[in-house]
Amino acid sequence: MRDRQQTEGSNVPDRLGVLTRECQVRVLNCSVSGCLIETKSRLEIGAIASIRVVINGRELVDDLQIVRCQSIAGAGALYHVGAKFLWTHPLDDRALRGALHTAAQPMSEVAAT
Repeated sequence: MRDRQQTEGSNVPDRLGVLTRECQVRVLNCSVSGCLIETKSRLEIGAIASIRVVINGRELVDDLQIVRCQSIAGAGALYHVGAKFLWTHPLDDRALRGALHTAAQPMSEVAAT
């Protein structure tokens, strides 16, 4: 977001604006490169988001970029959203992609426990 005074030639520096909102999602599929989620909200392609998942009492967080958002025909306001993981911080045991990378069992078995 560009400050209006900056565009009119003043010496006021550019400012960055961030708009956040929370929405609940259901993880349908997940890999070390990205995930497919289901949500009741349309998400803009290119948007950057953080996902927080709790598995066996352990909170895992990672940053994503939305690459696809498709409404589900006949399902009302329901969308399938494809997202890729962003490498904004090092791979560690708190990152969702890190847990997927080191997991010895399929994600479906982990989610079921």
